[in-house]
Amino acid sequence: MINAHTHIFTIEHVPDKFLAPWINAAAKVLLSRRVISGLNKLGMDGPAYLLKKFDNFKKIGELGDQEAVFKHLQGFYPEGTQFVVLSMDMEYMDAGTCPKSFIQQLDTLAELKQQHGDLIHPFVFAHPERPQVLGVVKKYVEEHQFAGIKLYPAIGYFPSDPRLDAVYAYAEANQIPIMAHCAGGGVYYQGKLTEERRRDPLTGEVLKKTKNSEFTDYYTDPRQYAPVLEKYPNLKLCFAHYGGSNAWNEFLAQSWHDKLKENWFFLINQYLKDERYPNIYTDVSYTLAEPDLYPILKAYLEDVPAIRERVLFGTDYYMTEQEGSERRFGLNLRGFLGPELWSQIAETNPARYLSRE
Repeated sequence: MINAHTHIFTIEHVPDKFLAPWINAAAKVLLSRRVISGLNKLGMDGPAYLLKKFDNFKKIGELGDQEAVFKHLQGFYPEGTQFVVLSMDMEYMDAGTCPKSFIQQLDTLAELKQQHGDLIHPFVFAHPERPQVLGVVKKYVEEHQFAGIKLYPAIGYFPSDPRLDAVYAYAEANQIPIMAHCAGGGVYYQGKLTEERRRDPLTGEVLKKTKNSEFTDYYTDPRQYAPVLEKYPNLKLCFAHYGGSNAWNEFLAQSWHDKLKENWFFLINQYLKDERYPNIYTDVSYTLAEPDLYPILKAYLEDVPAIRERVLFGTDYYMTEQEGSERRFGLNLRGFLGPELWSQIAETNPARYLSRE
């Protein structure tokens, strides 16, 4: 069994201005049972829920080092389970300084890889603003047996940034899998949205300036990968989160003729079914924290062979700890899908995705 999408970075790898000081202060005050109970009585479940999510996030991130977080993750799964562990380079999102550098994060993952072997498959983050980004990727792939490459355009760049061309060419030539964040929300760029940062590489248009938390969807849109895949059609690329739960719910609510060409769940399915791109994948991490969405996944897995062979089980640990239990996520999904479909997405497909054949 392989969980194809997890994180074990700690608070020390997060920029010091990423969370405003008032959030920490509010959490300390409002997370008392008495205050949460009062909020709920007033019909304010939303604030209490969000604060509890934040508290869970912090608890995992403060367990200690990456080894401690990894051991915590392993405790939710049967012995022998393998994990894709995705690094995060947050040094270029204009949110302050990380107490521990990105390279320190990678070096610790390299040590864990040496210690745990095939139980851990680290991915090296590729940020176009990092000097000699290809050199960093090659070092950890070739010298430290990292299994793949992580992209997170939401933190301030378009996937077709020309500074990533060499990374894509290297990944395609060596069949190194790429995991790309593809859902609304999450971490986003917090600096000034200059004209250059808002220039759409597909059209040359300077996109309208909005709040950073909203503009980030331009970076994440799966359509932004079209020029990348035209250049590198054999790229082994996974659209993480399958577009996100909002996209799934919007898809369910829309008629067949209403804006489907803009729906990320629909768009990712089009990539999965496109014979021009034989190595496109997606994963269900975090999105399926909403059990109401299980039936649509099962329907597509049963009815569409091209999709059944390209979906990966992943949880987005430790983000899932905000919604409940990591163990609950996996067992609920396994029980709903049944042994055959579960084996397909949790064993067969992830093994093929990680292979360099």
